[in-house]
Amino acid sequence: MAEENETAGAEAPPPKSKKKLIVIVGAVLGLAALGGGGWYYKQHTAKMTKKVEPVVQEEPFLVDIPTVISNLDSSSGRPMFVKISAKLQVRGTTSQQVTAMMPEIQNIFQSYLHESSQADLGGNGIYRLREALLDRIAVQLAPIEVRDLLFTEFLIQ
Repeated sequence: MAEENETAGAEAPPPKSKKKLIVIVGAVLGLAALGGGGWYYKQHTAKMTKKVEPVVQEEPFLVDIPTVISNLDSSSGRPMFVKISAKLQVRGTTSQQVTAMMPEIQNIFQSYLHESSQADLGGNGIYRLREALLDRIAVQLAPIEVRDLLFTEFLIQ
């Protein structure tokens, strides 16, 4: 019978100290997982909130248009050139957004000037040129409000 008591003791449940150890280790691992998940969430939401929006200027401001040199339509066969420097007055955007659209603005200048002749630009022709370019640029840059087009240099050769 003594042997039976010894074998019965071997089949008995493990002592409480091992159960406590397993529970404590599980709790520590659970807390570590929650802490790591919280830290990961905090780091990634911080990056998303750090995204800086460009500040839209509500006051009108001027943007320089690079000098445009274009040949005019000439029926005589002699090349005629025009050199124009201008500024564009815009509102409700940032300078970087307008600068990003500068190739389109220069294309509008080039295509319109290439179709014009020297006679078209004489007299009130500069005013008509300004109005035509202003209308085309306003359509191209919409929804940006284009207020004015100011010529700073205008040379026909």
